[in-house]
Amino acid sequence: MDEINKLERIQKNFTSKIYGLDQLDYHQRLKKLNLYSLERRRERYLIINAWQQIEGLTENVLGLKARRLGRSRRIVSAKIPIGINGKRIKERDRTLIHNSTARKSERLFNVLPQSVRNITETTTETFKHHLDKWLSSIPDTPKIDGYGANVAAETNSIFHQTRYCIVR
Repeated sequence: MDEINKLERIQKNFTSKIYGLDQLDYHQRLKKLNLYSLERRRERYLIINAWQQIEGLTENVLGLKARRLGRSRRIVSAKIPIGINGKRIKERDRTLIHNSTARKSERLFNVLPQSVRNITETTTETFKHHLDKWLSSIPDTPKIDGYGANVAAETNSIFHQTRYCIVR
């Protein structure tokens, strides 16, 4: 997390040097410049990549599987096992599985509204357009250097931010 904050500080510092934006805080500068925080960009990429894999537009290297649950499409994966061949899996190994790219992609994709998750048989650009339209309603408030101290969400992750805002 410390490395992520170091990278975010570079963007924060750079945007503070833009004439006319020096009086705005980092969150306001991001909004004014129509930029995403670095964390939001990474998560956006994971969502787009997951969508491309389940659509068959790219090789499904993460082994993602989409299923319809009612009227909504979701990425589903097997439960993280407690043990294999009679041996208990160590908690740190279960944590590694939980934090893997495939599991992060699954959680992020599944938090999307049904209208975005159900987009199929279209171009990546069309999907990105709908995703970005929805993301514009999700606060992008990274918590670095005291910024975001008054933000209700636990982190700036889309996963946490969607719990604290009204999403259309």
